[in-house]
Amino acid sequence: MAAAVLIVEDDVYLREMMETMLHAEGFAPITAPNGAEAMTLLRAGAPAKVILLDLMMPVMDGWTFRRMQQADPRFAAIPIVVTSAVEGSSTRHLRAAAVFTKPLDFAGLMTCLHQLVDH
Repeated sequence: MAAAVLIVEDDVYLREMMETMLHAEGFAPITAPNGAEAMTLLRAGAPAKVILLDLMMPVMDGWTFRRMQQADPRFAAIPIVVTSAVEGSSTRHLRAAAVFTKPLDFAGLMTCLHQLVDH
């Protein structure tokens, strides 16, 4: 069974491109345009093994989503991979498995995802 990866990204083009690439790599992508919808999906039972998380989004940003995720024992252990234009000290406290700055290194991102779900 393909590992589910939750893509939380407000840029429609990038979200769809990531979804297509994940399908091609054998993952089962689930998408959300912001943190609020991502949290709704998780609460509804979305089986995410990894979360690709943008930080700067409308409605609910990635930092708020991450705080809510870490506060909920059902989702706290799901690793996140930050995919954002933001870098440096503002991402360190998120305790991400990895941080990829935009423009994304898709080959590196896919390698990272395979390592996270295959360990």
